[in-house]
Amino acid sequence: MAKIMVVDDEATLARVVHEALSGAGHTVYVENDGLKALTRMLEIQPDLVVSDVMMPGMGGASLLTAMRDNAYLEEVPVIVMSGMPEESVVNACPRYTAFIAKPFDLSAIVDMVNRVLGTSH
Repeated sequence: MAKIMVVDDEATLARVVHEALSGAGHTVYVENDGLKALTRMLEIQPDLVVSDVMMPGMGGASLLTAMRDNAYLEEVPVIVMSGMPEESVVNACPRYTAFIAKPFDLSAIVDMVNRVLGTSH
């Protein structure tokens, strides 16, 4: 299926999202830091990125800005996850594809990933 990069500084959440998406047949990569994720994305060329917004170091907003400024990553769809309301996220994160509020049900993230991938391919 798809190559998906999950970026979240909460290791437990990243692991359960990894397990849910892997269980749905996707190849999933996890990074706990935006800068490491950006470097890894250039290597693996993901089909989709699922990223937290608030992270130490390079957060989700900076990660999205860097992706949109990179010829290899500018078109990769991004689902942002956040405990903040979407109204707060929309101003900080440029051109994300979809938003999911934390906490979320794992089936909801799998459904959203499948929906985004279905419309982006």
